[in-house]
Amino acid sequence: MQKITTQFILNQYRSGIKSYSDFTKEVGLWDSEKYVFQKYLEPTDKILDLGCGTGRTTFPLVKLGYKNIVAIDLTPEMIEAAQSLNQYFEMEIDFRIGDATDLEFEALQFDTIIFSFNGLMSIPKQSNRDAALKEINRVLKNGGTFIFTTHDRAREKEFFEFWKTEKEKWDQGTQNPSLYEFGDLVTTSKNESREIFIHIPIEKEITDWLNQHHFEVVETFYRVDRFDEREAVKMKSGECRFWIVKKVG
Repeated sequence: MQKITTQFILNQYRSGIKSYSDFTKEVGLWDSEKYVFQKYLEPTDKILDLGCGTGRTTFPLVKLGYKNIVAIDLTPEMIEAAQSLNQYFEMEIDFRIGDATDLEFEALQFDTIIFSFNGLMSIPKQSNRDAALKEINRVLKNGGTFIFTTHDRAREKEFFEFWKTEKEKWDQGTQNPSLYEFGDLVTTSKNESREIFIHIPIEKEITDWLNQHHFEVVETFYRVDRFDEREAVKMKSGECRFWIVKKVG
């Protein structure tokens, strides 16, 4: 069986364009995202919105007063939809096709980088996620802020037995051969039948990883511990851990 590829990721997002566009128009920012952005972003910040999709976070950020934003996504159809939504929202945001593992920007360009809704963990293979984090470090200014989310397999009790069984499979070498590392998962999205790839870590895995790439954790929290999101948000997104980190070297 072939390993999960970039083409798989492109296909998984292409199949969800309408869902993402509707979510962008009808829901926008989560309350938890708004809290984080208003706490850690300055209106004058130059912001890179990675994995922007159809602009669900991008358009509300502009409405909140953050005007200096570049938004990129790997999926051309997502960017095409986002550019169309520029007209719907009466904005002129700079949406571009781009790959987080190979950013087109010069070094030290951005004050803040955002990778929302577990997008970083949708990159298959640890070496590719390493490449993305190195690129984020490269284009982020010294002392700049990086904000992202992950799931946390140590927090969802209903999945503990599943992960115990998965660990046994990996120890025995009987895991799904299309996957790369323990914590990888091919599943269906919350409200659709399409298959998606996601890597689901634990908190220490991410903390150690960030330290290796010269990021310091400023704040991390599990969404449900602080916020009771609107039903529209809960319907479209599973619980996740927020990470607010700073580049320290």
